[in-house]
Amino acid sequence: MYSTSTIETINLLKAELDKLHPIKIEFEKRLKKKLRLEFNYNSNHIEGNTLTYGQTQLLLLFDKSSGDASVSDIEEMKAHDLALSQIEEMAKDQERPLTELFIKELHEMILVKPYWKNAISQDGNPTRKKIEIGQYKTTPNSVRLKSGLIHEYASPEETPALMNDLLEWYNSKKDILHPVQLAAEFHYRFVCIHPFDDGNGRVARLIMNYILLRNNYPPVIIKSDDKENYLTALQKADTGDINSLIEYIEKQAIWSIELTLRAANGEDIDELDDIEKEIELLKREKLTTTTIYKTPKVIYELIKHIDEDLWTPINKVLGKFDDFFAESKEEKFVNHHQIKATKIIPSPLFNPVDLFKEKEVIVKKYEIFGYDLEEKDINEVEWSRKMLSLKSASKKIDHEITCSIQLYDAKYKLEIIGRYTNLTNLLKEKKILFEIENEYKIFFMSDSINTILRMISNHLIKEIKSEE
Repeated sequence: MYSTSTIETINLLKAELDKLHPIKIEFEKRLKKKLRLEFNYNSNHIEGNTLTYGQTQLLLLFDKSSGDASVSDIEEMKAHDLALSQIEEMAKDQERPLTELFIKELHEMILVKPYWKNAISQDGNPTRKKIEIGQYKTTPNSVRLKSGLIHEYASPEETPALMNDLLEWYNSKKDILHPVQLAAEFHYRFVCIHPFDDGNGRVARLIMNYILLRNNYPPVIIKSDDKENYLTALQKADTGDINSLIEYIEKQAIWSIELTLRAANGEDIDELDDIEKEIELLKREKLTTTTIYKTPKVIYELIKHIDEDLWTPINKVLGKFDDFFAESKEEKFVNHHQIKATKIIPSPLFNPVDLFKEKEVIVKKYEIFGYDLEEKDINEVEWSRKMLSLKSASKKIDHEITCSIQLYDAKYKLEIIGRYTNLTNLLKEKKILFEIENEYKIFFMSDSINTILRMISNHLIKEIKSEE
């Protein structure tokens, strides 16, 4: 056990808390709600998530999002909340051991899907790397300190063995070290390895709180506005002063235990800034019930979202069927005017002669597919992939998947349509695969996108199987 100035305070508070168990259900629900919001908001905000506390509250408690909330940040917050529920459930099972598999599953859960991220190469130059989920790193990772120095973590080759050693260390110490100190040191040892390409801080804090919950301690909340002190404590531990980090975590544990004590006694657990957060939540609720009308910016954000987050994965899935057809091609239309899928056509405001003179073309802020939304009222956008001449058919059969949006004053309508053309008999069929009307503030989340992808894939598989 580490000798710190705060451990006795923790022991006294914990003994007092144990006397109050079980906590009344209504008090426990109020406490759990606050800890859930605090942990999800702060742990993600430390890592750059832009959702405010009010947006987080609106999302987790009401499953709503305000119009300016980033889709990726929303998905990240929901995934992190799911991971929190997972560690809470796992902590209840005293017989289930902490394993590398579970740690990888948590990582996969919070990152949702692979993505690209800016990074620093081994020689200190900016680069980009693909972030895989649920897998240990395959390339070195590092962080640039305030001093400008590059801090290297464990190498990819060392990582599997070091993670195995970490779990062995944990199993050898879990009945010896004080639970708060065990959780704090595990957090530090994990961060030193930095086993994943991204998400290490969030996973470290999740596992730290799994250890605390397993030992009947409330979770530790590291506030995002205290990030500098948190990082300083970690940096001191890097120099051999691990006591600084242990004490830092103990102080956060004291906050959580005192909060739990107030809740158990039926006292007010709202802090001064919680009132400000409630006011912010009220604003967000009012914003989400306010109608958003069609403007160039609103249309720009919607079209960009559909193009990048919905059509791109649809087109990728459709590409897997290319081998079944003689030819496939992608097309895009704005108000029924065809535009090139791979090249932005300059808006009519630009003189075409200027392009041949290789002069710089200034793209307008709200320009999409070559159309200036400030100048042109766009009412419909259509994406399509034509798959021509099914190879396995005895006659010429074409298929087409179309995604279109109709843009109204206060809402938009999205349709995904499957078209079948038998050129021999001039038979044309149209099937609506997906149709929905939404307000402009509502975007598509990953679960609904995945449902659409499965629907389209199943449609094509069924059609190909049925055609001779």
